Amino acid sequence: MRTKIFDAIIARLAAIPEFSGSGKVKRARTSAIRESQLPALTVTWAEHQETADIRPCSGPNGEDGYDRRLPIDVIAHFQTEEPDIEFDRIAVLVETALGQAIMLDGLVIELTLSESRSFIDRSTGIALGVGALTYVADYKTVAADPATAAH
Repeated sequence: MRTKIFDAIIARLAAIPEFSGSGKVKRARTSAIRESQLPALTVTWAEHQETADIRPCSGPNGEDGYDRRLPIDVIAHFQTEEPDIEFDRIAVLVETALGQAIMLDGLVIELTLSESRSFIDRSTGIALGVGALTYVADYKTVAADPATAAH
């Protein structure tokens, strides 16, 4: 289910005209982003952990399942003279795209914004050209088959 959730989020973000180019939206990057590709978005859960609670009899045949909470960071990478303004502009685009699909076509119970933050070098106060919006995807799976949604 996690991959389906990530794919749905990435599809919505890649539909934003500014982020529709190749490599502009990726799940967990394996190399640095070229300056020519900025602004860009990275979707990951590397900074957080998914939690799960047992839900008895939630599968189609009465199997046990899990209520899951998956924190997902949408990391914005950008270069500008006005980093706070640029991050806010990108955040509005992301929030609009994901806010129009709170249930991700039935994959999740709810996808909600949890927090936003812009990163700076703490010793100099200089903006790093990176910000993150953290969303939480609440969803259910069958315990014996985590790829199967539960009800």
